[in-house]
Amino acid sequence: MVIGITRPASIAIDTSTQAQKQAEKEILAFGEVEHVFSRLGTPESATDPMGVHLADTFVILKKDASRWPLVNGRRRTKEELFEAVRAHFATRFPGDELSVTQPIEMRFNEILEGSRADVSLRIVGPDLKQLMALTTQAQDVLQGIRGISSINQDALTALRRSPVLGLELDYPALNRYGLTIQSVNNALEMTMSGKELGSFFDQNVRFPIVLHLDESLRNSVDEIGKIPVSLPLGGSLPLGKLVKFHTDDAVTTIARSWGRRYAALAINIRGRDIGSFVDEAKAKLSSQLVLPPGVELHWGGQFKNLEQARGRLAVLIPLTVAVVFLLLLRALGSLPIALLVFTSVPFAAVGGVFSLSLRGLSLSVSAAVGFIALIGIALLNSLVLVSFFRENEGQSGAHAAIETATLARFRPVLMTALVAILGFIPMAFGTGLGAEVQRPLATVVIGGLVSSTVLTLLILPTLYGWLRSSRAVRAAP
Repeated sequence: MVIGITRPASIAIDTSTQAQKQAEKEILAFGEVEHVFSRLGTPESATDPMGVHLADTFVILKKDASRWPLVNGRRRTKEELFEAVRAHFATRFPGDELSVTQPIEMRFNEILEGSRADVSLRIVGPDLKQLMALTTQAQDVLQGIRGISSINQDALTALRRSPVLGLELDYPALNRYGLTIQSVNNALEMTMSGKELGSFFDQNVRFPIVLHLDESLRNSVDEIGKIPVSLPLGGSLPLGKLVKFHTDDAVTTIARSWGRRYAALAINIRGRDIGSFVDEAKAKLSSQLVLPPGVELHWGGQFKNLEQARGRLAVLIPLTVAVVFLLLLRALGSLPIALLVFTSVPFAAVGGVFSLSLRGLSLSVSAAVGFIALIGIALLNSLVLVSFFRENEGQSGAHAAIETATLARFRPVLMTALVAILGFIPMAFGTGLGAEVQRPLATVVIGGLVSSTVLTLLILPTLYGWLRSSRAVRAAP
């Protein structure tokens, strides 16, 4: 798993590196952990705009779970392990914020939404102070909702305050000594930002020679006030005689989306589906959070992807079912028979929904894809059975044909279902990379095939016999 650690934005790189080394030692002390390594700051390619206060801590767990230590008589899950790490960090590193994810999941969330969380709540508006206050209020409102494993200001895009040194020019003093604004700016720029005076060459490598105030003096207002400013007629004056210093807490990180400022909350969900969580969160915020004019709430993260996928599936699934039905109708040449074959769809859906409920899984996008695969296999089994009914019906009576066909097709139908069920079992109980996606899909297919096969073999012959009998009665004089 990947544990994201967020430290104060003003932390120095040396301090952050030492803190991260100590954090790795603390995590490695847990018995479930095999190895720990971290990524700190922004790489040279600048594909990941992280400050030195942000760290991605990759925690490699022992592959053999039987080697994990027993805690209160049993072994912890990954979620319980993270909560234990969080509780430990709360006492050892009280200023750090922790969030948990998976490597691929984290990267896709960053690419798609710029956030590493399951759900990202963006508050969009023009006033920075207003946005910071609304973010804090929204966090308090959402804190008690069931299913939240962590809720923090987004590590990448949160509005953060840092102390900023400002100065205000004393214009009467400048006039009195005949100084210009530019002369004061030049002195301040040279000592604080640095000014390149020349170059030093070491063989083919060029190094700039830059003059600036010593690092140990840059955080002292008294020392900055001693910076000399040259006078037009000779001599110099200290900078403190010409300016007034003041220190403010200013917003130093501003995020924008389509040119509009926003503040974001990163919310991670455990043990609950994202759709129902967002619905409850929207209801709570609409009743308890008062938004000023010009301020909007935008929901992102995996929820946004879920909404887009749900919209596509709402079109694709009915369209696919309609096309399959038209093909069946053309092949069978009878509307009642085609509808009879389609009874396998609800037979399969019952088992798929029941299996998801039994395992405590949510109806996710991967589960919806599993239903599509399930419908195909279930329709195939029903079509095999009904086609055999019709082939044997001309040689003997309807009931005799049904009995013969059901016994003859029992093994092929059962084997078709068993092959798919056995093939999906490793996916249904997998724990490796991608298991979160595979598990719902495989669970739907296995549960749906069990119910579909049983109901197809038991109920479909009865329905077909009833259909043939009713049509024979209607045709009689």
